[in-house]
Amino acid sequence: PAQVPIVNEAYSPTAQEVDYARRVVEASIAAESTGIGSHGVDGKMVDAPVVERARRILARYDAIQKRLQRS
Repeated sequence: PAQVPIVNEAYSPTAQEVDYARRVVEASIAAESTGIGSHGVDGKMVDAPVVERARRILARYDAIQKRLQRS
């Protein structure tokens, strides 16, 4: 349907959101490897709920990108 690209664009995270989410997940992986639970990214505290939200943003972004590639 013609509305799919419009809906995908509306629900896609912005480039800035994707960039921040990637940095949060990468920093989380590094922190977890040293046994640290919460850490900082861009001067903001990052803990488990923030990391989970970042992972969901990246999953949504990846799913939309895969659908766009199939079109």
